[in-house]
Amino acid sequence: MLSKCANPECHTTLHYLREGKVFKVESESDLFLVEGGKRPVRKVEHFWLCGPCSETNTLIKDNVEGVKVIAKPLTRRAAAS
Repeated sequence: MLSKCANPECHTTLHYLREGKVFKVESESDLFLVEGGKRPVRKVEHFWLCGPCSETNTLIKDNVEGVKVIAKPLTRRAAAS
């Protein structure tokens, strides 16, 4: 269950989903069979970045370290003429 921002440096708790961004991460290594099912099911986890953190950061899945918070790449914006 989501309870706080995924950024370890942030202590914002989740109250509403109207601010920030939710990430769905599927694990390819954690396949399991559901009882009575014929196909394996992937484990799904959800992570949330609060509004201020989601403006400058994003999440990536690292096969060694798991889910990590990284800074978004800076993009240049053309000036309006």
